Amino acid sequence: VGHLVHCGSIWMHGPSRSIPIHEDSETEPFGDYGVQKAAIARLLRDETARGGLVTTSLHPGHISGPGWHPINPLGNLDPAVWTALASGTPLTVPGIGAELLHHVHADDVAQGFQLALENRDAAAGEALHVTAASALTVRGFAGYAAAWFGREPALDFVTWDEFRERTTPEYAEQSWDHLSRSQFASIDKARHALGYAPRYAPEEAVREAVEWLTSHGELEVSAG
Repeated sequence: VGHLVHCGSIWMHGPSRSIPIHEDSETEPFGDYGVQKAAIARLLRDETARGGLVTTSLHPGHISGPGWHPINPLGNLDPAVWTALASGTPLTVPGIGAELLHHVHADDVAQGFQLALENRDAAAGEALHVTAASALTVRGFAGYAAAWFGREPALDFVTWDEFRERTTPEYAEQSWDHLSRSQFASIDKARHALGYAPRYAPEEAVREAVEWLTSHGELEVSAG
C-alpha cells in the first residue's frame, strides 16, 4: 500500500467553541461515532509520523447529493420536514435557529480524495476538512428550502423538551446530535495543501438531493 486515504467526519470535533473549526481546534468529541473518528485520525497521523504507512484522513461534513436523503434544516432525516417547508405548514424547530449545519456535495468529497492521491507528499500524515465553503444556520437553511417551493418558512421555535414531545425519539436524537455540535469547519488547510475548491454551496448540494428524491418518487412534497 503506497497511500491510505481514510474517510473521517467533522464529527471528529465536538461542539463549536469558536468558528470556523480548524483541524487542530481543541474540541471534545462525543458519541461513539465522533469519538472513534477522532481516534482513527490520531492513529493514522501517528502512524505516518513514526515513518510507517503514508496516510491521510479527510473529514467531510453532511454529505449530500442525488440518490439519498440529506440532513434537513432540523438536523435529522424526517421527510415530513420537507413537506412542511414545501406546503407552508408550521415547522417545529428546537432552539433559536442560529445553530449551524455544514453540508458538502458528494462530488466535492470525491474531489478531495482525488487531490489527496494526486498530491501524496502534501497530504501525507494530514487530517483535512472537505466541506462546502460555507455553512447554514437552521433558519437560513429553512428559508432556502421553502423558497424552492415558492414559500416563506413558517417556523415555530420551541424548547428541546417540547420538540422531543412532538417528534420520534430517533428524529429528536438525530437533531440533537447535529444541532448541539453547531459546526462550521474551515477548509483553508485543504485549499492550501491540495488546491481543494468545492463547486457546490451547501444549499445547492441539498437542493440537488431533494430534487432527485422527488423526481424518483422517493419524497412526496407539494408546493400547494
